[in-house]
Amino acid sequence: MIRQIAGIAFLLAGTSVAMAEDHSGDVRANRSTIVNRHFYYNSQLCSSGPIAQVKLKKEPKHGSVKIVRSVWVPEKGKCKGKKFKGVDIIYTPKRGYRGPDEFSTKYSMPKYANRSTLRYLHDNYKMQVK
Repeated sequence: MIRQIAGIAFLLAGTSVAMAEDHSGDVRANRSTIVNRHFYYNSQLCSSGPIAQVKLKKEPKHGSVKIVRSVWVPEKGKCKGKKFKGVDIIYTPKRGYRGPDEFSTKYSMPKYANRSTLRYLHDNYKMQVK
């Protein structure tokens, strides 16, 4: 069980899609950190999109990753207060570790042009544990 979520380090909401994205940033030692969130929704209609199916592609050498279902509630804008289901990617460094670490994830979701076809994507994460 995750004891503490330190904060959102890299990305608040996945509202656009790319074939591969690189994420980098600092995370705190001895704490769990949400390093990415995948939420897809129509901001004009405030309707939910598909929930991405996320899997770990490459494990970190100096920590662990949990992929969990979650709920995101926008704090402003037209959809303020509405709940959207998605996925959080949470990185936890090994206790006492400080230094670089990296991992990658892969995920799939329906294409918007043809919902019967899945689109496969991946993200790379490079972190500095401080």
